[in-house]
Amino acid sequence: MTTVAEIQDAQALADHNRALVIRLMAALDKCDLATIRAIMAPDVAWYVSGVGTLDLETLLTQMQQMLGVATVAQTTILATTAEGERVAVESRGNFEFADGRTYRNHYHHLFTVRGDRVVGVREYLDLQETERAFGPMGGGT
Repeated sequence: MTTVAEIQDAQALADHNRALVIRLMAALDKCDLATIRAIMAPDVAWYVSGVGTLDLETLLTQMQQMLGVATVAQTTILATTAEGERVAVESRGNFEFADGRTYRNHYHHLFTVRGDRVVGVREYLDLQETERAFGPMGGGT
């Protein structure tokens, strides 16, 4: 039988992990590398559907090249679900660039958190919208 204390501990863990992921998402919008590095494990595996798995340095380089120059960078979190070490986030991104391009996509991320670090991410998005804004992404692994 599960005790009240165990339920409270599980809820506290889920709430902690959700808050950490929300903080990470805000840092990603701003390309705040110090905060991103503080939250993401150095050996994080970030899987993007249709692209493949990116290591931290590749992810940060691509993020800076693609979104770091946005004049508007806003991700709206629509819903979250947290249980244990997993946090699911449904969101919508709005990015605008000085050259007139826009990038608006819908995302589902599944974050895995251990301790105070994100150790894994699975990202699902409309890859056609990403390629419309930034060109071919390739991969598919």
